[in-house]
Amino acid sequence: MISFLELALLATSGYRATQLAVHDTILDPVRDKAYAWHAKRPESTARTAVITLISCVYCMGWWVSVALLATR
Repeated sequence: MISFLELALLATSGYRATQLAVHDTILDPVRDKAYAWHAKRPESTARTAVITLISCVYCMGWWVSVALLATR
């Protein structure tokens, strides 16, 4: 069983990791490369899905949470 302290720690780290992945400037070069990759073929549904995933706070939050719980 997960304790309340562990749950709170996982929640706050998941929130911070999601903000890092979606908004923080430290990952701007990575996001810029992804947007440039998408601009080469904007009609590609796979590329559009990747861009949606990395720019959507809710989508990225789910994946970050899954990764945190899997590594726990």
